Amino acid sequence: MSNEPVFPAFPVVGWQVGPVENHNNVVVKFGYSTSSHAPGASTFDSQFFSLSPEMVRSLIYDLQRSLRECEMPVEDKVA
Repeated sequence: MSNEPVFPAFPVVGWQVGPVENHNNVVVKFGYSTSSHAPGASTFDSQFFSLSPEMVRSLIYDLQRSLRECEMPVEDKVA
């Protein structure tokens, strides 16, 4: 993805993650802001999202892959 988002993206300001007791799921909830640049921007919390263990593993893999690409030097991306 480029530095300029092609869609509106809300900056994440925090999250809560935890297992659901007696259920084979993990829940995640995000806190997000309406703007990272505007003083006094409003912040909100998402709903809780429930993920299966397989989905959590897949999300971790996708996040790690995206992080490696994000941290890759620009000259390596062009080559």
